Amino acid sequence: MRILFVSETYYPHLNGVYYFVCRIAPLLQEKGHEVAVIAPSEDIHFAKKKIDGIDVYVMPSLPLLFYPKLRFPIPFMLQSKIEKIIHDFKPDVIHLQDHFILSKAVVEINKKLNIPVIGTNHFMPENITTLFKNKRLKNVVERFLWSRFSQVFNQVLLVTTPTETGARLIRPHLKTKVIPISSGISLEEFNASGQGETIRKKYGLTDKPILLYVGRIDPEKRIEEILEAVAVAVKTVDFSFVVVGNGVCKDSLEVRSVALNLQDRVIFTGFVPNEDLPLFYRISRCFIIASRAELLSLVTLQAMASGLPVIAVNAGALPELVRDNVNGFLFETGEQEVIVQSIQKIFTNKQLHQGMVARSLEFSLDHDIIRTVSSFEKVYNGCFTRRIITKNLAYSESL
Repeated sequence: MRILFVSETYYPHLNGVYYFVCRIAPLLQEKGHEVAVIAPSEDIHFAKKKIDGIDVYVMPSLPLLFYPKLRFPIPFMLQSKIEKIIHDFKPDVIHLQDHFILSKAVVEINKKLNIPVIGTNHFMPENITTLFKNKRLKNVVERFLWSRFSQVFNQVLLVTTPTETGARLIRPHLKTKVIPISSGISLEEFNASGQGETIRKKYGLTDKPILLYVGRIDPEKRIEEILEAVAVAVKTVDFSFVVVGNGVCKDSLEVRSVALNLQDRVIFTGFVPNEDLPLFYRISRCFIIASRAELLSLVTLQAMASGLPVIAVNAGALPELVRDNVNGFLFETGEQEVIVQSIQKIFTNKQLHQGMVARSLEFSLDHDIIRTVSSFEKVYNGCFTRRIITKNLAYSESL
């Protein structure tokens, strides 16, 4: 089967959408399928590249003014370029990863091609409106964003999203059927075995127990809330807070950590290559996340598969992963004291910690990437079969 992915963000912009495609596409290829991707380029030129062993057709694009790391495709001649790719690749199924410019062009082109199209939603309006102070303006923008979302995803056969929380969020905006399919993680890559002490030397980490955050350091991740709690918790618990990743807030958070007198307790590693990342989980005692706009949170799953208890905000899909007082603790936004108490319990109560380790490992089994690939194969086969039946019916009626 030939499967064409369409995504408005892709390598070198490393986010959840890219990681979703780059992990399942090679596994689909290993099972005999042909896979290709349409994504924005890094410049104004069209090209065909090999990324992660996958053919990627990159469309001419320009940087977003307010966030230059992201790019948007240039509309000029866009549909003709995409139509030629579809004609040459001859996909059996097209799999959209968003509802933006490229995906909108694909569904428009497909009105005359009638190729089965499905969509996976990784989108929450809060990813964009989190900094809006005016509630009325925020509501207006969110309604507009949902309307654009509905316009595209109501034209596909099926919509998937990583969790039931995400499915409940988007069902009111769609007529199309919505089902949850986890984005999945490699349980072999992220597990509780192996030695990670060499990573301490490489990144200048102390031998203190580690509270870990991994991910983008952007406003919606609310890392400043964690920093404030860490400043209180270190007065009674001896640990380091390690922040792995890059983002627009990194410099300001580094300044804030100094102002809080945490320069000896907080380490910002910057970008970490994939081969090093599992080792950070292995040397850590606990993972923490305060982002309210998570449809799944791959980093939380990675932490669980590595046997880490998780302290998480009680928002988005995080309560589906973290069960309070079972494999971690949940807190409400602004509950600094709850975060502090959670850190104290996990870092000082060995029996509690060990029990949470076992439950995190257990819960992570439901998100094995192998299960995810099999689930999408069933979806693709169903779409392909439906297309064949529809064609045969149309042929019979023409006789």
